[in-house]
Amino acid sequence: MEVVKRILASLARPYCIDDQELYLTASIGISLSQEDTQQAQMLLQQADMAMYKAKQQGRNAYEWYTHAFTDTVSERMVLRNDLQEAIEREEFELYYQPLLNRFGQLASVEALIRWHHPTKGWISPARFIPLAETTGQIMPISEWVLNRACLDMQSLIHQGSEPVRVAVNLSPLQFHRANFLATLRQTLLATGLAPELLSLELTEGVLMNNTQAAIDTLQALRDMRIGVSIDDFGTGFSSLSYLKDLPISTVKIDRSFIHEITHSRDDMAIVQGIISMAHHLGLNVVAEGVETEEQHRRLMDYQCDIFQGFGLAKPMPLNALKVFVASLAATHETTE
Repeated sequence: MEVVKRILASLARPYCIDDQELYLTASIGISLSQEDTQQAQMLLQQADMAMYKAKQQGRNAYEWYTHAFTDTVSERMVLRNDLQEAIEREEFELYYQPLLNRFGQLASVEALIRWHHPTKGWISPARFIPLAETTGQIMPISEWVLNRACLDMQSLIHQGSEPVRVAVNLSPLQFHRANFLATLRQTLLATGLAPELLSLELTEGVLMNNTQAAIDTLQALRDMRIGVSIDDFGTGFSSLSYLKDLPISTVKIDRSFIHEITHSRDDMAIVQGIISMAHHLGLNVVAEGVETEEQHRRLMDYQCDIFQGFGLAKPMPLNALKVFVASLAATHETTE
């Protein structure tokens, strides 16, 4: 145990690179040789299972292999292998959820990944995205989503639809990667999508790490005319003094505050406060998880700018989105 603790302590010390302090964490899995597990490959597999268990405990920790969690971790390993095959075969599909402005017009769409396994059917992103983030598979998945979303929006234009702005969720690994901006420029160039038709969504936690570098990247995105939103706002660590320094365009209020907005005075106050603060900073506000007309009316009263949720429009494949866009445009033409 002392060896493991020394390794963790050694990695916990800050590393200074280009005047920036960087911190590393480690997840360590341990397996001991038993009479029935003499093969080195088996020991490595067991240590690998224990390592994933350590990651589940919050990382920067170690875990012994035991038979108690073999089934759970084995299931994750099977899913990881299936996920790798899905990446190579491009088994994913993008669905698009419309966001509507105060006049009921289409403001943008959010790209949401879907995975239809050839034998297991639909697998929820809540299952495979966290796994992909721990294995590093999130990088090729994120790059595929970005490229596919840009191609899809460009194809709508080629089919005669009005240009639609698309929002894509960025993973922390993707945002902090050294070649992120170069890759993004190359994607826009290859797909032909105008930068102003792309918006990127980040969580508060992503922006709290390596703050100055994050601000520099955000400024570069603004210079490229790409929008940036803070997703799930209110659940992270942002403070007012921190938020005002970020070159972003939008905050998205987390659905947990919207769910009880018509019943909870606390949630009402939080939502009103976020909207007021964001408007003072010149930011647009999106309410996530709008499911009822009553919630929509209350948010309208609070001067929320944009609305997203199953009560307004569900995520849909590209062909259905094309019909939705045309139908919405025709409706507004008739009422004008």
